[in-house]
Amino acid sequence: MAELTVNGVVLSFDDVGAGSPAFVFVHGFACDRGAWAPQVADLSRDHRCISVDLRGRGQSAAVPPFDVVTAADDVATIIRELGVGPAVVVGHSLGGVVALLLNERHPELVLGTVIGDSPVSPIRAERSGPGLPERIREAGSMEPAARMVERFFHEQTPPRVRAYGEVLMSCPPEVAAGMLDGFEPVAMRFKELVQLADRKPFMAIWSEAPLGDPAWLRDVTMFVRQEPIAGTGHFFQLEQPAITNALLRAFLDDIARDPRVSGN
Repeated sequence: MAELTVNGVVLSFDDVGAGSPAFVFVHGFACDRGAWAPQVADLSRDHRCISVDLRGRGQSAAVPPFDVVTAADDVATIIRELGVGPAVVVGHSLGGVVALLLNERHPELVLGTVIGDSPVSPIRAERSGPGLPERIREAGSMEPAARMVERFFHEQTPPRVRAYGEVLMSCPPEVAAGMLDGFEPVAMRFKELVQLADRKPFMAIWSEAPLGDPAWLRDVTMFVRQEPIAGTGHFFQLEQPAITNALLRAFLDDIARDPRVSGN
């Protein structure tokens, strides 16, 4: 484990392997860097791999704000400080939204973007009741998120993967709620964000029941590579690590052949 003081906050991350381009892995809502452990273990044989604990998760300090825009700037600072950009940024779930924002706000640091079962979809109708952040704060616990976390798994999910749900449910409620603060204004810009990502190598990996909308993503982009992994729940990368790793290696081939990438 390594640490850096980023924007006044001590953040923890794993930094293993060598080789370019580097992979930078970003976990999702209430998770930690362990969500990408199988990918780091495999891909670090040939590439430098950095997996980050966002603020308040894993071993990173719980210093607000915890929202996705702040997270994108934090990860950008780590990439810049380590000198590994432009990197392949891989985000799972809410981490995919962080990756899209990082590409928009710090494009010089991103070689290509991978989103994994991220909640990218058309603009939704306004909700009529309190959202999850408000309910988590009101409860003072992660209990309002329990049903959502349970839906991340299915009957075929192995017990070792289902156990990862404990990581989410152990998230401090103020951190979990903060991670979702400001999500709706970002969601209103999903079309713009995915179209910016599509100007570079861009891949979306989906679970069997996608959290986002693959058809919409195809409609609003031109070049995105979309890869569903059958029979998986939300944590496809833990359920089917070999397939996920193969897809990430294939994405490197896409980058090598892409005429939009400098030097090709």
